[in-house]
Amino acid sequence: MPLPPRFSNQKNLRGLRYSELSREPLYMLAFLLPMIVFYEVALYSSYSSKAHIQIKAHDHLLKFFEMFDMPVTQGLWLGGIAIVTILFFWHVYNGNRWAIRWQIVGGMALESICFTVPLVLFGAVLGGYAAAASASSIGSLDIFDKIAVSFGAGLYEELLFRMLLIAGIHSVVCNVFKQSNVMGLGIGVFASALLFALYHDLPNAGTLSPLVLFFFFGAGVYLGILYVIRGFGIAAATHAGYDVIATILLTSATQ
Repeated sequence: MPLPPRFSNQKNLRGLRYSELSREPLYMLAFLLPMIVFYEVALYSSYSSKAHIQIKAHDHLLKFFEMFDMPVTQGLWLGGIAIVTILFFWHVYNGNRWAIRWQIVGGMALESICFTVPLVLFGAVLGGYAAAASASSIGSLDIFDKIAVSFGAGLYEELLFRMLLIAGIHSVVCNVFKQSNVMGLGIGVFASALLFALYHDLPNAGTLSPLVLFFFFGAGVYLGILYVIRGFGIAAATHAGYDVIATILLTSATQ
């Protein structure tokens, strides 16, 4: 039986380079799926044990689902499902083949580690892992939950502040105000970084020092540029990698 026209013309990714393949939604999905599953399982366990590990970005996502009368316990998995669904249908829309070269996924892991190093150094220079310093409750978690929180932050904060926010701002700047693609991306990266910094000062605005706020803004710019150049998968994993190091090393050092 012949395939529908869209799928009979599937593109072959075999000739693409690593830098291009690592930005393809299927590769991003394969790369991020273990992190998504790890976080969502840990999140479900935390609700069962009343030990809340949830991050604010995921909490806001669940509150969105609650608007449709969906109980929180039924909606816990919807954050992960949202990321998987976006990447899945993006791949289907592109019409690419369902084949993965796993060495590309391994390369994405190594690349994310390399991009994590400058962010760790930046955080260390600004007062010893400034991001983790603003999250004192993390110190009471065990290593499993610290890793889970770090994965969740990388996934859902990048989904909110990079994938959705930069895309939305870029669309408005380019389509409504008729500015260039570079202008749209530049404003998107700057605005998302600013909101990323302010977001970490909630719900008690004014509690973070200017130095820590500057760290979050700088980290937001760094991750925004990384998202534009290297894609969602690398940006999310780099963010998660930094948080793993910051939460484990900083809280261990202060105990």
